[in-house]
Amino acid sequence: MWGRVLVRAAASIAVCSLAACGGGQAPAEGKAPREASSGSTSIAGSGGTRPQGPPQDFEPEAIGSFDWYGGQWPLPPTFGGGAGDFLALGDRLAYTYDTKDVGITAYRLDDGEITWCKKVPDGDSVALAPRLAGTAVIGAFARSTEGRGTSAGHHAITVAAYDAATGKALWTRDVVEGDGTAVPTAHIVGATDRRVLVSAEDGSSALVDVRTGRLVWTDRDFEGVDLEDTVAVGRRDDGVFVGKSTSDGRQLWKRQVVIGEGLTADPGPGLTLAGGIGQEDLLVDPVTGKTSLDMKDGASDCHYDGWTTTVCSGTDGSGSATVTAVDLRSARVLWRLPDEAANRIVPQVTSAWHGLVYAEANGPMTLDARTGKDLRTDISLAPSMVNDRYGLVYDDLDRIIKVYRARHRPA
Repeated sequence: MWGRVLVRAAASIAVCSLAACGGGQAPAEGKAPREASSGSTSIAGSGGTRPQGPPQDFEPEAIGSFDWYGGQWPLPPTFGGGAGDFLALGDRLAYTYDTKDVGITAYRLDDGEITWCKKVPDGDSVALAPRLAGTAVIGAFARSTEGRGTSAGHHAITVAAYDAATGKALWTRDVVEGDGTAVPTAHIVGATDRRVLVSAEDGSSALVDVRTGRLVWTDRDFEGVDLEDTVAVGRRDDGVFVGKSTSDGRQLWKRQVVIGEGLTADPGPGLTLAGGIGQEDLLVDPVTGKTSLDMKDGASDCHYDGWTTTVCSGTDGSGSATVTAVDLRSARVLWRLPDEAANRIVPQVTSAWHGLVYAEANGPMTLDARTGKDLRTDISLAPSMVNDRYGLVYDDLDRIIKVYRARHRPA
């Protein structure tokens, strides 16, 4: 339950020791590169050079790695889940929660070493991944303090923002505070340069200003599922979907999108994915609540390319695998596989970035995100996550992430 708001000084977030963060060596003071989200065009800290488009291939040998046993990040909700379920990827750093010490750890992609780590005092739990918002990385933490004597103790859900490059605490905000030590686990639904949406497992949500930590609004009956610039989308306890203004919390629309328990996701900016068990998946306009596209083949896993395309894997009515690419601006289907007439099979899509789709089909390959045309079938690997400089491959059996340097020209 969202309760009375309490602002805490940024100094209340402690720096955790390197041992508690899982080892590694922090860089010398002032050496951390300036960080930005992987979709940023900033070249700060890059030596003044900008990569030439998305990676065409990757070096065959990993340049670094980090594993669950060192950082103990939250495991994906389902076995086989992707790295994006627990990791936020920046230009030169990657960020995960630490479930053992309850904080955020930043890993340097060049070698997998820890750049910085922050621990939240009295932290109990975290879920999924922190989020990048401009030059900040933001996390949501459940905290509790045990009672003494006849005191029942206290609990809170804390949202904290750090400078993404240095780990400097920017602000913290307790969006939930109450008596007793039972506190629902919370996760960050989404973040923009202006707002961050946090949702708790009890079906309540809060919207916080990214720059200042000011609480914009809370709602006890709003399970957040998507955040856009002007609207937050959530589901009420009765199953009705609602769009709320990100400026004042005013309800903009409501509708019964699915019957029963809904399955939701964010396929990319400008669309919200909603579906239900035994029901067709819909791409919904988050501003109006109207259906933009009926995904008849389903869309269980979508990869946004950082520009204007999302590529969704699903199954058709017979249970066969499909891949569908959608233009985010028009909600128009761009291409679909399989294509029996062209003798083309369905690839296993692993990621997408700036017009390229990375996939496995008789080996690692790339496709054109706008046309679906095969581009290269001789690349070294198909990354789980990718930006202009690196490809990350997640092994869910060994719980390890390996980092590979990008190639921007064919080998």
